[in-house]
Order: sequence, then structure tokens, then C-alpha cells
Amino acid sequence: TICEKILTATAGHTHAIMGFMERMDSLKGSVKDAAGDVMEFIDDKVDMPVIIDVKGIKAAGGAVHATSRETSKLCHSTIDKASEVVSFGMEMKDTLDGMTTDEGGGGLDASKFEIIKDLVDGDRIREATKLAGELGDLALQCVEKSQDMMEAIEHGIDTLPDIIEDRIEDKLDRTIEKGGTEGDPDLPDLERNCGELRSLVEGIEAVNLFTVMSSGKLAFDGLRSKGAVCEGMFTTIRDFAEDISQVSDAIQNFKLGMALGAMKDLVSNAWRCLRLSNLIKQFAEGVGAIIEWIVKLFKRASEKLGSIWGALARAKDVLSDCVRYVGDCIRLCDDAKDRSGELCDVSAEIRDHLGNIVTLNRESIASIKDLADGDEMKRAIQLATTIDDIVKECVMHIIETIHKVCGAIKSMPDVLTEGMNDEGEDGAPGEGGTTRTISLVIIDDDGDDEIPPENCVDVTSDIEELDGMRGDIEGVNVLKAVGKIADAFDGIHAKIGLCGDMIAESRGFADACNVSIESFGGVWDLESAQGHIRELFKIVSLGKLIRHFAREIMRLIRANIAVMKATRKKFKDIDFVPDELEDLIEDVGDGLADLGKSAAKKLQFWKKDDKE
Repeated sequence: TICEKILTATAGHTHAIMGFMERMDSLKGSVKDAAGDVMEFIDDKVDMPVIIDVKGIKAAGGAVHATSRETSKLCHSTIDKASEVVSFGMEMKDTLDGMTTDEGGGGLDASKFEIIKDLVDGDRIREATKLAGELGDLALQCVEKSQDMMEAIEHGIDTLPDIIEDRIEDKLDRTIEKGGTEGDPDLPDLERNCGELRSLVEGIEAVNLFTVMSSGKLAFDGLRSKGAVCEGMFTTIRDFAEDISQVSDAIQNFKLGMALGAMKDLVSNAWRCLRLSNLIKQFAEGVGAIIEWIVKLFKRASEKLGSIWGALARAKDVLSDCVRYVGDCIRLCDDAKDRSGELCDVSAEIRDHLGNIVTLNRESIASIKDLADGDEMKRAIQLATTIDDIVKECVMHIIETIHKVCGAIKSMPDVLTEGMNDEGEDGAPGEGGTTRTISLVIIDDDGDDEIPPENCVDVTSDIEELDGMRGDIEGVNVLKAVGKIADAFDGIHAKIGLCGDMIAESRGFADACNVSIESFGGVWDLESAQGHIRELFKIVSLGKLIRHFAREIMRLIRANIAVMKATRKKFKDIDFVPDELEDLIEDVGDGLADLGKSAAKKLQFWKKDDKE
């Protein structure tokens, strides 16, 4: 049977057949060995394996043809998706390039933080990441298709007799030699491509404030370039699939009885199918490896860069919100300063009235009457109370500012705040328009609210002094209290002046906060970007100074109010009916008898004026 098939397959080659018959006559081995020699002879002379089972190989060709068409259709989708990845990478890179300004040597406007955050961690990048994942799935499908095609060819080979099957299988490892062409493209350098993507991922992992922009640009440019590599590889796979479609179509349509040249083409096509299927497998596995790194880069870029740009965007929004709080503090400080000036004037008038009473001059009665009606004292108390309310409102605003900015700082990734706390509590004296120490330490616990800033004002001794005056006033009668009250209002005038100075300094802190907010929200020089992060710490520190000063002002104001109220209480119960004024003066004279006769004589001015 073997001989008949060989004769059929080699019709027209009489010399070859005659040689075969002569060798068969002298063959001492088995028929199988003789067939092996003949196959070797044919392979050497005709340079082709003889396909015996045409039906099996045609069926294999049909299966490969169908799978190759599916692969080609699949690749059209992958090419489109890879092109989208390329476009996305290019869009991101160009957008980041366009974010910088010519101002300040290529700075970045803080208003762009939110835009960049949406770019690197928004719907667009999530769509691109999903797209890359789909590309990976399609690459796996291409691998599966290539395996199906190779298995189909192998199945066709399996239908051959063992003696021929062995020789074909021996040549499967020689597909480059038997089925390759000079035009077959080389597989891209996967180690280099994957290595470059790995380096980009590592760069993103190690990103910091100084490299966040450059690392982002490199990452997206890498996504663009590697997306282009994938697009090219999928294009090559598609071309392989279309080539397979052509050669497998020739296999499935082969008809027995064709010329020997056609038979040779049939076998060459079989080798070509094996070669191309193997190339598809290699390219699909390679592009799958690259896509795996692309997906990793997408995810890490989104997570890492998104967290940084998101934190910066949130901080900018927080400061934008705090502008009104700081503005309110400035307005309130100005209002409190004006009122403290007026209070100083009123307290000076009261002090002068009390001085007239003590010295017993012609102005004494008028001063007593003015103090007795209580208008000036009520005005002083009202002013002091209003200042207290104003400062209290200022504290509320500044506490809200501190809370918001601290929250923004604590929500930042560590890479943005590294090294800030290393400067310790000493911070940087003189920053923020003040000689006070600016701390760069953010304390996490609630006890921070009770910790006074370093090198700050303390009015405890002033309050103790005022409390002592109040006690002296409350402990004596009105006549003996006059001298004490005069001394007290001399002290009140000084303390109100101190409050005014503290309010002015607090206003300076608020101005410094405004400067820091404007700096953070302006154009960033990315090479010195950490200085902008310092602005957040400075705002918190300045806010704490304002809060502390405001609380000290309130303590001092309330101590002054207590003295004023004690003074007013001493005067408000006296009945200053004109007929009784003389008796009052006489009582005052008795109370001041220790001043001597000369002081007593001064009391006669009232009687003299009355007679006149």
C-alpha cells in the first residue's frame, strides 16, 4: 500500500521509481526500513516531505484557516485599543507639559492642581487602565488562538503513518529553517521594553514633591511609547494571521493528483503555518508581558500621583476657604484696635476725674458728678465688653482655620511633609512678619489646644495686678476707695494700651497668614516646592499665635472689666442731690483729714462759690 501511494505521489518521476524498485529487490531489511530509505531519498532529492493523508491535512488546514480569520479580526480590535493607549499617553504628557508657565522659570500655577489630579486619578485614566487590561485579555486570546492553530497542524500530521510522522515531528523544531522567510520580523526586545516600564513604575513608587511632575511626564510618555510598541506587535500578529489565512486556504483546497510542484507547495504551506502560528504565540506572549507592566504603571501612577496631586488640590481648596476666615480676623482686629484706642481715651478721662477728686480742685465736683451719673464708666465697660466679644469671634475664626489647615496637612502623603517636623519647635524665628518663633510641628492630640506657643506673651502678672486693685476697691468705702480707684485706672489705661499692642501684633499674624495663603495658591517653582508646603505649617503656627494672643487679650480685658464694674458699684449708690453735695464734700474732707490743715482749707472753696 505504501508503495502504491508513493507511486501515485511520484507519478512522472520514472527514474526515481526505477531506482526504488531496484533497491527494493536488494533490500534485506524490512519494508518499513525500505520505506524509510525511500522517504530519505525523496526528501533529499525533492526537498519536501510527502503528505500521504491528504484528507487529514486538508481538515487541519480548514481549522487553521477559520482560527486565523478569528485571530485577524481579534487583532483589529487590539490595534484600535492599543492606539487609544498611545493617544492617552500622548494626551497626558502634552497636558502636563502645558500646565507649566513661562513665569518663574516654568512654574506651575496652583489652580492646575485639581485638573492634574483629575487627569491622573479620574475617569479618563480609569478608562485607559481598563483599556490596557482588555488588551492583556486579548493578547491571551491571541496566544490561545496560536496554540489552536498549531494543534490543528499537529493533528493533521498525526494522521500520517508513523514512519512519516516521526520525520515531520523531527522538523517541528526547525520551523525557522523550513517555514521561515527573510521578511519575518524579529520579536521586539522584551527584556528592554519590560525593563523600561519597570523603571518607570519604580520611579513612581519613589516619587516625591520635587519629582512628581517629571515622574508623571516620564510615566505617561512611557505609556505612549510602549503602547506604540504593543500596537506594532498586534499589527504584526494580524499580518501573521492574514498570511496563515492564505496558506491554510491553499492547504484546505488542495486536491490529490496535482503536479509534484503543487505537492511541494502544500508541504511548504504546512511548514509556514507552523512557523507563523509559533510567531503569533511568541508575539502575543511578548505583548502580554509588556501590557502587564503597562497596567501596573497605570495603576501605580493613578494611586501615587493621584494621592499627591489630590492632597495639593485639597490643601489649595482649604486655603481658599480659609481666606475669608483670615480676612474676618483682620477686620475684627482692626475693629478691636479702634475700640481699644477709644477705651484708652475713656479710661484716661475717668482717671483724670479721679485725679481731680483726690487733689480737691475746682474740677472735683464736676468730676464727682460725671462719675456719679455713670455714663463714662458704662461706656468704658461697654467698650471693653465689645472688644471681648470681637476677640472671641476672632478666636472662633482662627480655630476653624487651624483645624482645616491641620486636616489638610495630616491628609497629605508622607512624601510631601518629609523633613518638616525635623526642624522641631524652634522653627524659624522672624518668619511671617514677626519676631515670634514659627513652629513647623503639627501636634496630633487634643492637648495641643492648651499648649502655648514658644516665646509668646503671658499676661498672668498683669491680671494678678488688676485683681489686687479690684480687691482693694471692694474692701474699702467709697471715700477711701477714691485713691485706690485712681491708681487702678492709671493701671487700666496701661493695660488697655497693652491689649491694643497685642491686637496690632495679632493683626500682623493674620496679614502673614494671608501672604502664605497667596504664596501657596500662586505659581509654584517645582524645584523649591517644599517651601510652599512650609506655608501650610506657617499658617498653622501663625494661627496658634493669634489664638493665644486673643485669649490673653480676653483675659486681660475681662480683668479690666472686673475693676471697672467694682468702681462703678462704689459710685452708683450715692445720692447726688444738689442739697447734699456740701455734706458729701465735708465727708470727703473728713476722710482726707490726714492730709493736714492745708488740705482741709481747700474744702472751703465750695462754700465760697456757693455764697457768690
